[in-house]
Amino acid sequence: MVTEVGTLMSKLPPPHGKSAGLAAVIGFLAGGIGLAIYFRNIIDLLLPLGIAIVAVAILGDPGWLAGAVLSAIYGFYRVVEAEGRSDAAGHVSMTNRATA
Repeated sequence: MVTEVGTLMSKLPPPHGKSAGLAAVIGFLAGGIGLAIYFRNIIDLLLPLGIAIVAVAILGDPGWLAGAVLSAIYGFYRVVEAEGRSDAAGHVSMTNRATA
């Protein structure tokens, strides 16, 4: 399942100018709804929401906390993975511009 999520994330439009830390906080506090608003993409609502529903179904009541943590990880990884794709494609990021 993790590889499928990674494959899907690589097909999503890159979140230009987004902060990985802020995405993690939004994912933890607001889940998929917050991430969908932050990234402006409906898939960013459906994936974390699906993960949270599965976590609640498997773990019961503590599943909401697991869903929040997994949504935070998803938001963080979504930004980091997109930045990695951008750097691998030869784009100069804002942090590497001084050294380029």
